[in-house]
Parts: sequence; C-alpha cells; structure tokens
Amino acid sequence: MAVKLLAFDLDGTAILNHRTLPEENRLALESAAVRGVLLVPATGRMLDFLPSSVTALPVSYAITANGGGVYRLPGREPVIQNLIPNDKALEIQRVLGDYDVYIEYYSNGKAITRRDMPPRARTHYALPQSKWGFVDGKDYTLVESLSHMLEETGLRPEKINLPYLKDGLKEEVRARLEALGGLRLTSSISDNLEINSAQAHKGGALLALARVLGLRREDLMAIGDNGNDLTMLEAAGCSVAVEDGSPEALAAAKHRTAPHDQNGLARAVERFVLGNGTDA
Repeated sequence: MAVKLLAFDLDGTAILNHRTLPEENRLALESAAVRGVLLVPATGRMLDFLPSSVTALPVSYAITANGGGVYRLPGREPVIQNLIPNDKALEIQRVLGDYDVYIEYYSNGKAITRRDMPPRARTHYALPQSKWGFVDGKDYTLVESLSHMLEETGLRPEKINLPYLKDGLKEEVRARLEALGGLRLTSSISDNLEINSAQAHKGGALLALARVLGLRREDLMAIGDNGNDLTMLEAAGCSVAVEDGSPEALAAAKHRTAPHDQNGLARAVERFVLGNGTDA
C-alpha cells in the first residue's frame, strides 16, 4: 500500500512539551512530502494555535478542533465544517454556567473566552504549569459574557474547550453534557474535556477530506495517541499509535511505534511511508 496522505496528531504524538517538533520528526515528515505524500496535521487545537514548527512544514490542509473545521492552507479557507448548532451551544453554556471552570470557544480558527478568565488562569482557575502555554499563547477575542455572546451573534462554534477540570469534576460535567445529546465528548489530555458536535471527529473529517481529494481509505495513514484520535485511527487504511499512547488508542491502531518522546512518528514514517520496514 502506498500512503498518499498522512494525518498526524500533534500533542503527545508529533510534538514535545506541546510546542516543539523534534528534528527527526521534521526531517521524516519533509521526506514524506518530497515523496508526494500530503501532510495533514489533525488536532484538537484551533487553526490559529498550530505551532509555527508545524505550519512551517509543507502542509496544504489542517484538520482542527477535532474535525470541527478543516482548512486549506495557507489561505485559511474552510473546506469542511462540523459546527455545534447555536441552540445546542446555549444548552451547553447553561450547564457550564453551574461550574467555576475555564472555558474557551473555537470559531473560524480563533478562540473566544470571557474577559476575566485569562488573567486568573493560574490563580483562580489553578491551571497547572503544563497548561500555561495553552492560555498565554492564544490571541483571544474577549467578551463580557459567553451566554450573551452566543445569543447576540448566533455563533456556531467549532469546539468548546475546557482545558482543565479538577479531580472528580470531569466525570460530573461529562455526564451532564452527555445527557444533552447530539454531542461528542473527548479528551486529548487526561484532565481536559473537549466538546464537539456529534458529527465532528477526526476520523470523519479525514474521510471527508479524502473524498474532496479523490483518495481512498487505503491511501490514508494516521498516527495518534489519545481519545480524540480514535476515530482517525479507525478510519485510516494504515493506523499507528505511539507506544506511550492511551490504551484505547493502542487498541484502535493497527500498528505501534516508539513513544512520542523517542521520535515514534519518525519511526512510523520511515517504516510505512519511506519503505524502511514492512508494508502496512
């Protein structure tokens, strides 16, 4: 099988410390691009929060917000959208309003939050240091009230993100949101919760993009590590999980590679794309 499109997760798969693309991974991805393979980052992140080390690669498309928005690069043209309806977003916000938690809305590749949240991320919301870069590095649109913003603009978000939920709270919030129906709830990190339309997931976005490009499932390779990667790993003809991925990701993937901090992505590309190992 010849891989024609490689969809790769970022955090916990391709990059280290949520920002750094290791040189070995970069070289492997660039070698794949030279072979004519389309490189497609597939992430829970919004478009504007893709690391510069990733956007510097020869990428023409990006699956963002867990499939909530697929963009053609570099022009930011949305080619696929799976948005949360405005009335459903209002239902979600009414539930979240019962909790004192940090909330982000993703729309058109950008992030929206309440004006008072970023200054209090480290203190009042107690985001651990590992999360600081997820707040400090974002150019937010700031609003006074998330509920009023939804009501006044009719916004249909790509994703609603809860970057940090304290022990025990995640299960409670998740259960209440599941009861609303019509949603897909995933986690890319153990203590976060990502809220999408039921139709929005990486696997569906990958297959929809493949149809746009005239590619078959057999032409696709995906690599990931966590819960929001499962549908993508199930969708691709060749799927690989990094060895330090979640049990669910390891079970969903057809193959395993080295841990993400040991250049597992590079090893997988060498094996399945560059031909330095067995065929998928």
